[in-house]
Amino acid sequence: MQIPNRRLTAATALTIAVYGMQATLLGALLPELSKTFTPGQSGTLASVQSLGLMMASLVTGPVLDRAGRKTGALTGLGLIMLAVTLLGRVHEYLPLVIVMTLMGLGGGVISTTTNTLASDLGGNRQASMMNLLNVFFGLGGLTTPALAAFLETRLLCGLIAALALATMALHASVRPGRRQERIARAATDWRTLALRPLFPLLCLFLFLYVSAELGVWNWLAAYLTGRGVPKATALRTLSFGFAAGIITGRLAASRLLLRFHPSAVTMGCSAAMLATTTLMLLASGTFTAGLAVFCAGIAMAPVYPTTLALVSAAFPEGTATAIGIAVTVGWIGVAVSSKLIGVIAGSDPARLGTALLVIPGCAAAMLVLSFGIRRLTAARRD
Repeated sequence: MQIPNRRLTAATALTIAVYGMQATLLGALLPELSKTFTPGQSGTLASVQSLGLMMASLVTGPVLDRAGRKTGALTGLGLIMLAVTLLGRVHEYLPLVIVMTLMGLGGGVISTTTNTLASDLGGNRQASMMNLLNVFFGLGGLTTPALAAFLETRLLCGLIAALALATMALHASVRPGRRQERIARAATDWRTLALRPLFPLLCLFLFLYVSAELGVWNWLAAYLTGRGVPKATALRTLSFGFAAGIITGRLAASRLLLRFHPSAVTMGCSAAMLATTTLMLLASGTFTAGLAVFCAGIAMAPVYPTTLALVSAAFPEGTATAIGIAVTVGWIGVAVSSKLIGVIAGSDPARLGTALLVIPGCAAAMLVLSFGIRRLTAARRD
């Protein structure tokens, strides 16, 4: 395996950390926002963020395959820096909707760019490298709720903006590799992808998975506070429970994927997600809930990067286009599930427990799909 560009690897890791920090920012702020807005309004904020993610992801892939990865990294970081700077200064609902849309646009560009970079850097060990670098998403996700427990919103947003600016400077200093400089030799569009049965299955799998993961990020703290858990404890559960579980799981998966095929790992993770997210919602005590959340994080951890590694392996030409479309379908799941959770809960925070059954429901559907993905990838290897 070729030794990756160390500066580019560091820049990619930091970019993923910034993405993790901004992606979990809404969930960290929801307990405070819930004092002003209803669960339905909060669900709309999550939905418009995912709408921005979808639009940006769909456009970014073809651009990366033609203009290079650095363009995507600098654009996405710039959008995130602008969005979090504005977020620290707005308090009315309509401006918040606009800011969350802008944040989604930046996140969509970053998600597609960083996963494409991780695929490039991974060589013939894409799944392992993508899990290893996506550990930094968990680190970012751990940092935001932990800081939100004692920092005011403006200061927290300022710290994220400063890190985004520093990461932009690092990316600007990186010299692109040969693969990033070249224009894709074979154009890949959605019609070509749709004709491959494996691709729609992987996209639907991501749709369900992202729905489940962001359901936890966006709603867990609000769910716990609605059950009487103090805000600081709820945020620590999200931070040191779920995010720490994701970090642990991705570190383990980066080694596990050197021995097992990615489709086998995603199948096992789907079954574990179903069990752990169900326990997470049934747990009565704070310690038991925190342990279940940690285990759910471990179960979920490898799914997103490993599924994108399967996409990348299936489409070595036009990789960014394929990843961009898959990510876009994934974020459609957030738009649907976040709004669905908000609608089921309505104006009564006590109904969040029932609404969050959407999460294990997604895991059950993923388990069914994983058998088809396993069969198609096995046939492709043969």
